[in-house]
Amino acid sequence: MKYLSAAVCAMAFFSVASFCHAGVIFGGTRIIYPADKNEVQLPIKNKDDDTRHLVQSWVSQPDGTKAPFIVTPPLLKLNEKQETILHIVYTGPKELTNDREKLFTLNIKTVANVPEQLQDKSRLQIAIHSQVKLFFRPQTFTQRDADTAWEKVTFSREGNMLRVKNPTPFFISFTSLTVGGKKTMPIDKTLTPAQALMVSPLSNMTMVIPTGATGSVKWSAINDYGGTTTEKMQPL
Repeated sequence: MKYLSAAVCAMAFFSVASFCHAGVIFGGTRIIYPADKNEVQLPIKNKDDDTRHLVQSWVSQPDGTKAPFIVTPPLLKLNEKQETILHIVYTGPKELTNDREKLFTLNIKTVANVPEQLQDKSRLQIAIHSQVKLFFRPQTFTQRDADTAWEKVTFSREGNMLRVKNPTPFFISFTSLTVGGKKTMPIDKTLTPAQALMVSPLSNMTMVIPTGATGSVKWSAINDYGGTTTEKMQPL
């Protein structure tokens, strides 16, 4: 099982003591929620040998506003080496979307229990907020179409701009997008790499081609299981 780690080193503030903990890990870097399912599940585990964690979980829209999901349990204590399951249930209208995927965010906030030897010392306690993409997928979509969607993306060049067209109803998240072996860059420099390299369903986006880059565009993407596809090439 592939796990994404929410690791942290929590430093004591104005204190002679400090401690680190491996943190909470959870099963998967993305979640696919088929519309015909009653729920989806996400394994979550405390890797630490000597630290308990308080875990809060909820689903939001990408902008942080409320989303039509409940997560149970919404708040839990994970003891040392304990593993459990988060149950994610959609509570919205039956037909949220028919023609394309819709993106949500699973939020997992963890706070480590303070070891007894540090409880009487000044310290800075840190809450770790991890986010996992949740894709709500219409029930008519097939797995084969999902697996091959990344291959259907097309590209065109206009000067130093790379136009990316996604004709499919699936979100495409690139792991690599290069022209002539050089990485393309987002126009909006405030975007995170994950945001910059994801094109929405049935839409276009534009990337900046580095100066002097010529030749074909090459790309690979993240599949449903969090792995990376093979690389594909298209002449420009």
